[in-house]
Formats: sequence, structure tokens, C-alpha cells
Amino acid sequence: MTLNIGHGRGTGVHQLIQTRTKIMENAEKIAETIKQNHIDISALQEVDGFSIWNKGIDFIEFLAKNSGCPHGIWSKNVDGPGLRYGTALLSDIPYSQAVSYTFKARPFILPKGFTTGLFCVSKEEENYIYVVSVHLAPLFPFIRKRQAEAIIETVKDIKCPIVIAGDFNCGYKKGSAIKLLEEKLNLKLWEPELPVGTFRTGKRRIDWIMISQELDFEDYQIIDDRVSDHSAIKAIIRYYF
Repeated sequence: MTLNIGHGRGTGVHQLIQTRTKIMENAEKIAETIKQNHIDISALQEVDGFSIWNKGIDFIEFLAKNSGCPHGIWSKNVDGPGLRYGTALLSDIPYSQAVSYTFKARPFILPKGFTTGLFCVSKEEENYIYVVSVHLAPLFPFIRKRQAEAIIETVKDIKCPIVIAGDFNCGYKKGSAIKLLEEKLNLKLWEPELPVGTFRTGKRRIDWIMISQELDFEDYQIIDDRVSDHSAIKAIIRYYF
């Protein structure tokens, strides 16, 4: 699954004006979405650690305790006084070779980045998948392309199938970061031309799951549980050992 949890604000305007009680309720809803949908690995974005605007709730710790997925990897892509958040992976199976990457800072834009982990999906056959939770910049396409190039450089030599999931802040069109990742890493997407929305403002499709050619989508659902201003995406992915 991939989901931008939006700092726990739910469908509210901004996390800064939410009460601690409301943010905790939203955190519980996110944990319940993961449990009810039997998610093995979640790629999460806008995941807060201790921050002023979320009233000091450590989201990755809370979700690891309450979602049925106790293994968490969290990247502090923003790490300053009273403000810590970033990308994360949450899973019900252990991981190894975790990497945290923060993109180059830009004026007036809070940093984005990605988190990676290596997951063993078959101990008998020693088969692995490499999962990336990513959050790209919201404003400028040329910045997103440079960020996509950083992802490509990080994963290009990985010897097992790859899953890249997250908030790409762009659609599937010529010259986009999505297209660049698809072409350079030989990835595939589910029905990329289908006009569905994953973000409520404008109903834009900006949240994606991309997979290596060795993998197949068995199912793909946009889950509208209203736990965020983004919809969660659930994919059932088959690995042919």
C-alpha cells in the first residue's frame, strides 16, 4: 500500500489547527486501514516524528504498535527545531539494507526524499524485493525529474525486483518523473492512462505504485477511507519465483 498520511490531519485543512485528540483519531484510522486491508508493506509519506504541529505524536512508532506491522523504517527528510517528518516503510516482515535519502534542498521548498528497504518474500528460495517509499516535490517538473534521477542512481544496480511507491506529485505524461522512472528502470504501472483521482484537490492522480517486469499486478484498488486528503492505493503483487 502507499499513502500520504498528511501529518495526521485527516481531511482537515492543516495539521497545525487540529487538536491532539483529532490527530490521534486520524492515526488510529490509518492503523485500522492497514489492518483491515491486510497490508504486508506500506509506503508512507508526510510521516511525522515529534513535531510542534502534530502535538508531539511519533507516527511511525504509533503505527508500528497499532497496525499489525511492527517493522518500521523512517527517514527524517525534514529535521529541524520542532519539525521532523519524512518518508517511511512499515511492514509485517523484517527488512534489511535500509536507506534514507533526502533530496537537495531548494529555496522556499521543504525537503522531500525517499526511504528504501530490502524484504525477503521467500526464505526457502531466498527471494527478495526492494521497496522504495518516495515523495517528490509538488511545484516544479524539472525538480521532480532531478529527484527521479537520484532514485534511479540509488536503485539501478539492485539485483532483485523493485517496487517504487508514493506521492509523485505528477501524472503519467510525456516528460514527467513517472515516465522517466518507468523508462530508465524498466518498470510498469497499473492502467496508467486511466483517469482516476488519488488526491482530492482537483481529483488528480499523483500517487502511484510502480513495479519491475518480474512482478505482476493481481489487483489494484484506490481505497477512499478518508484518512487523508490522499487516497490509499492497495496493490496485490505476484512474484514469480
